[in-house]
Amino acid sequence: MLSAQKLKKELELNAELTELLDVLKGIASSQFRALEKRKERFTTFLEAFEGFFQMIDFSSIDHPFARDTTGKLGIIMVTSDEGFMGGLNTRVINTALNYTGAKEAQIIVIGERGAGYLSGLGHNFVKFPGIVGEERYEAAVKLKDYIMKEGMSRKFSRLILVYPKPISFTVQKVEVIKILPCSELFEKRKSEGREDVIIESSLNSIIEFLLGAWITEKLFEVFEDSKLSEFSARTVHLEESHQVLLQRGRRIQFQYFRSHHDLVDRGMRETFSAQLIRREK
Repeated sequence: MLSAQKLKKELELNAELTELLDVLKGIASSQFRALEKRKERFTTFLEAFEGFFQMIDFSSIDHPFARDTTGKLGIIMVTSDEGFMGGLNTRVINTALNYTGAKEAQIIVIGERGAGYLSGLGHNFVKFPGIVGEERYEAAVKLKDYIMKEGMSRKFSRLILVYPKPISFTVQKVEVIKILPCSELFEKRKSEGREDVIIESSLNSIIEFLLGAWITEKLFEVFEDSKLSEFSARTVHLEESHQVLLQRGRRIQFQYFRSHHDLVDRGMRETFSAQLIRREK
């Protein structure tokens, strides 16, 4: 058994670590709540955005982003470079690689850790940096530009995105969403109450502009969901570690009290024995 002095130092260190984890857990929880409240703006945007497709009849347009459902597949994997996300990153990548047609697909991975995992598996891929801080919109625009360029050059006409989605504060699941083709957007033409619209630009130009804006919004929303998953996963792991430290602290405290009690008891016996010896002499 460790000495009472060493146990006391270990108890103090454990208490400091417990307090630090409690602070980090509170920060992650606050970040999750603050970002979660901002998600309502995506719903407002989509309600206004879909109005463009309701005003104009795109049904006769033959555009690769609108109709092609048999072309080459592209897969975007969103992984995190933050701590405590290894298991979730692995689930994202495995889900993407098990998707139908993934072996022949063009793979795009976001995040250094995801890229490292794919490299270890021997896959070819295009890498984008991980999402850092408040640069989610800028990252969405850069990825949108790449998607538009590759899509228009027919490198892929089907595109899915695989990412970690927060279901609740403590639960995350791997979600797969379709980015291309955007056929459902072109079917939103109102059947009643149509109004004549004057169109000055070509329909193809309008489509590419609108689809660019829509893809950017979807990527931005996904990046925020991924960040929410980071915060929630981090909070859960920190809570688990916090509980482990609390239990460890109780064990150390018990050992310290026991060692201290034994030390006091031994000292009292030695003092009493010394007094008896002096009396006998």
